[in-house]
Amino acid sequence: MKHSLRRGVVATAVVALGAGLLGAAPAAQADISRTPQAVNAADWLSHGIVDGVLHNQQYDFDDWGLTIDALLSLQSIGGYRAKVADIADALGDHLGDYVGTGAEKYAGATAKSLVAAQAAGRDATSFGGTNLVADTEALVDDTTGRLGDVSEYGDYANVFGQSYAVRGLAAAASPETATATGFLLEQQCENGGFRLDLTADKTAADQGCSDPAEAQVDATAIAVEGLASQASDTTVQAALDRAGSYLEAQQDASGGFGGGPSTEAVNTNSTAVATVALELVGRGDAAARAAAWIVQRQVSVYSACGTDLDGEQGAVAYDDAALASAEDTGITASNADQWARATAPAIAALASYQDPEPLPRAAFTVTAAGGYVASDARARVTVTGMAAGERYCVYSSEGLAARAGRADAEGKATITVTAPSAAGTRPLYVYGERDSRSGQGTLKVLASSARFPASVGATRVKVNGKVRVNARGLAPGEPVRVYYRSRYVATGKASSTGRFTTVIGVGPATGRKTVFVRGLTNTRQGTATLTVVR
Repeated sequence: MKHSLRRGVVATAVVALGAGLLGAAPAAQADISRTPQAVNAADWLSHGIVDGVLHNQQYDFDDWGLTIDALLSLQSIGGYRAKVADIADALGDHLGDYVGTGAEKYAGATAKSLVAAQAAGRDATSFGGTNLVADTEALVDDTTGRLGDVSEYGDYANVFGQSYAVRGLAAAASPETATATGFLLEQQCENGGFRLDLTADKTAADQGCSDPAEAQVDATAIAVEGLASQASDTTVQAALDRAGSYLEAQQDASGGFGGGPSTEAVNTNSTAVATVALELVGRGDAAARAAAWIVQRQVSVYSACGTDLDGEQGAVAYDDAALASAEDTGITASNADQWARATAPAIAALASYQDPEPLPRAAFTVTAAGGYVASDARARVTVTGMAAGERYCVYSSEGLAARAGRADAEGKATITVTAPSAAGTRPLYVYGERDSRSGQGTLKVLASSARFPASVGATRVKVNGKVRVNARGLAPGEPVRVYYRSRYVATGKASSTGRFTTVIGVGPATGRKTVFVRGLTNTRQGTATLTVVR
């Protein structure tokens, strides 16, 4: 059975996303574009947030790192204020579960929570009963500016956490901003990229990157987000320019990006954070190419048509393999976490999407032939108003199987579908390749088997005489055939009230006779009897 995020299930797959990417989140941008792709991704992700948290169903824990990613993503494009507030409330209530309690202080989580509280418009000096500004400052070394964990388990702070600390402290106008920023800048390698891991020996004289091979796309993108608010500083601006050049040099010919050692293959997670960073450093063309790569891995109505991803519009696959697999299995408890982690950073990245083949808004005309169709029977539907060769998906929420296809050179398609089992007027939807290109028609479905009252004007009729035949309970305008002595003798249509009347000849044969009045199918009928006499 498929368990989708739209139904509130957020589970996880054991996938190699890398420890750093688990904490990555897009930065808020001014005047960010709410493209349909970004909104669709945000809608899909937000459906999985229940009571302000993304809960890992497979391993049964609240994933606060991913939940903060969702908060920052939703806040970045606007329009999700209530959902952002729900997450902030829940995070405040469970802050200790994420940042540590007592002597345990997790630096990256604390700094990231500081950024989340600020993004949600909360007072970070009293968030969840904690002064996150002071706590972050306390985790930054006064001399070196290095962020570090205070934990019996060791120090696992890295450039992701350092970047969040710089970003949060700068927003709070903290006096610790300069030293924390200085240490982050030391992590930039000669080639312009930033490394992820900090020098193991905190007492070593050289705390910076000395090997360009350590530079990673993911770390560079998050560092750019951390430094962006200080771009007015010439030293920071120079570092941002070099980082932008590094990112462009790492971009795959397809437009996508790989990440760190465990995410070297091109994937949407790394591509998304790189896209946001490229926008922040003014590399809009490269960002647009990257966003276009993500869109090709995003579920749309037509791309999911006829697959188990139907109904998951907006979700972003981690890579081509994940997309192909989910087309057969859907988004389930074993892979939903990977989809959520790919979709969260993609939300802000998709704001950079520029449709390379823009199509205008269009309202397709959807017409079902024949007026009525019997339940479970085949029906022919004509769609016009599409672009030449445009891909489409046609389906009904009332039971029609989704079908995909392409319009002809005139923008027309004739589609054969199977009607739902339930009788009634059933909606039929056709979606084109782009948002705001769609049409809606209806199928008038009649029960394939039904009995209705039929009668004759006289029960005794003389040979070669005539008799009136009446029927009621038909559908308005339903086609009608009248059979007498094994052949049909009259045809017509029911009235607007579902009634039908005609006159037939009884012929020369005497005896008891049956009149059959049949509607759309032979099994929709009424009968009446009469006796022919001399």
